[in-house]
Amino acid sequence: MVSSRSSIITSLIITIIIFGSVGAVLYGTNQYEPSRVAVVVLEPGFGDKSYSDQLREGLELFSGDISVQYDEIVTTEAEVEDVLKGLAAQGIYELIVGLGERIESPLAAAAEEYTFQQFAIIGGEVDRANVASAMFAVEQAAYLAGIFAALQVSEDPYNGRIGILASLETDNSVQRMIDGFMMGVQEANETYSLDIWVKDPVFLGGYNETELARTYAQSWFQSPAEDISLIFAPVRAAIVGIRQALVAANETFSGTRRPMVIAAEGEQDYYGNPDPDVLSPGEWGSMIPTSVVPRTDLAVYQILNATLWNEFPGGEVLQYNLTNGGVNLTDFGFATYVEDGPKEAVKEYRLEIIAGDITVDV
Repeated sequence: MVSSRSSIITSLIITIIIFGSVGAVLYGTNQYEPSRVAVVVLEPGFGDKSYSDQLREGLELFSGDISVQYDEIVTTEAEVEDVLKGLAAQGIYELIVGLGERIESPLAAAAEEYTFQQFAIIGGEVDRANVASAMFAVEQAAYLAGIFAALQVSEDPYNGRIGILASLETDNSVQRMIDGFMMGVQEANETYSLDIWVKDPVFLGGYNETELARTYAQSWFQSPAEDISLIFAPVRAAIVGIRQALVAANETFSGTRRPMVIAAEGEQDYYGNPDPDVLSPGEWGSMIPTSVVPRTDLAVYQILNATLWNEFPGGEVLQYNLTNGGVNLTDFGFATYVEDGPKEAVKEYRLEIIAGDITVDV
């Protein structure tokens, strides 16, 4: 599992040239010129501590093995098709990578027009011979998160109340995570005779609604009318506002109770630590005990590697799930307060999903 501690680069277009440890440059006519790869993400882009940053982890890991020049482009939904076509028209990229399902249609249009160009979409699916697609069974990891959440808030000093705060209602991946999470809570309720209550999901309307996320989360934690113990938060860059709410609520909570958030779309456990810049839980432990992670880093690494070895998986939809390690629920590494019971339950359910005994059908 990768750490989410990469440096934050905010330029709209960034060129990174890194010469790796491999003696010869793959797939190029000039051994001194690395292969060029374009990576296109939508706003808020890199620095989201989530989906895009997880992808960048894979890019950085790959460039430590093979010499690659990356051009990173952050754009808008309105402009992304023109951006993709403009990149393809240059004819200089071994691969153009797009991130997320909102890029599906624009990338399909670019791939249809520029059939010579190799494309990849991470977290989306495009049915064309010159496009490699990677999809993530995020609902499986979210199901495990629901199991954990229900068991964690069922014991004192918690009260069995869970909230769901999410980015966009129209984001299919977010909906699948919510559905999987709800299925996990329901399973725990039935199997362990619990009575966990889940508040109807609230959507922020965007991926970077930091202040709105803080307002909702802080109210849910601190208002006597809400009194939420744990929030499932697939909110992407708005996790910054979630942390602000966690810190504020933690100052008012008493005893051993702490506000808790399950993060998503990137490994964000560290971000609930007393100091998020220090990879240590301190005495208190991370207020983000675990995260639902689609391994965008793994997918982009594998597709890049295949492409630069002249084995581009065009026309294929690569499926990432619990079985192959392409999605996961992080292992509570900073949550020192989590007891063995919830951890063991998550392990058992994970094995049942891998064995096919449980199907998370959303």
